[in-house]
Amino acid sequence: MSETFAVPDSLSPSSTSTFQTCPLQFRFQNIQKLPQPPGAAAVKGNVVHRVLELLFGLDAPSRTPQAAHQFLAQAKTEFEPTYDITGLNLSEAEATKFWAECTVLVDKYLQMEDPQTINNIDVELWVTAPLQGFLLRGFIDRVERDANGGIIISDYKTGKAPRANDVDNKMTQLHMYAYMLNEMRGEMPASIQLMYIKDGVRHTRTPTEQTMRFVVTRTNALYKAIEKACTTAKFPTNKSSLCFFCNFQRWCPEFGGNPDKAAEEAPIAYPRPAA
Repeated sequence: MSETFAVPDSLSPSSTSTFQTCPLQFRFQNIQKLPQPPGAAAVKGNVVHRVLELLFGLDAPSRTPQAAHQFLAQAKTEFEPTYDITGLNLSEAEATKFWAECTVLVDKYLQMEDPQTINNIDVELWVTAPLQGFLLRGFIDRVERDANGGIIISDYKTGKAPRANDVDNKMTQLHMYAYMLNEMRGEMPASIQLMYIKDGVRHTRTPTEQTMRFVVTRTNALYKAIEKACTTAKFPTNKSSLCFFCNFQRWCPEFGGNPDKAAEEAPIAYPRPAA
């Protein structure tokens, strides 16, 4: 029998999503915390998030396109020496294309909304709330107030916008952020929005007491399932088209791999430079 695993004392909205997508991936990524190589799409997302974090650190009148591009240049300087970029092993031509695509994403954002009109009150806000035996925690990309003084939670996405029938599932994580913010500040957000920058698509929902109760019920149930998986060492697989984007495929039983070899072999397969 495989070893058992320590039960986590906290969960993020993204980690609960990983568990639902594939419990074995959750084990590798969130319990064993095995190394993974950076992915170009994720790194581009991180770059754009950094640009917007810096942009919304300015007073509204200063949030110009010129400032956004200056912050992109700053982000490039910050990211280029890091493993996020060096680990991509880009050729000169590929690096040029990578940063050009980042520029396109920043411009797409500027076409989507005028940042000078946003009454933001927080960026990259750390939120947390206790549930049954664990903490729910994470970072909100942006918190702002609407024209009526209500709170809006905004989350940036740089990937492809989902199909209409998948939107509610994608909004689940934002309802979790709304719950945490409400618990911390005692104010129910008026709305939550997913901003798909690449496609210029915005999806909004209104949190309610019912959706907040659902967050509690659902997340507690997920934690119980995670607790059971850790104490029994049974993390089932969930084969899907997403498997072909998974860095742990070689250790997955669905592809003839042995999960118990991942802890030893992943650091060799994905060596990280010394800090």
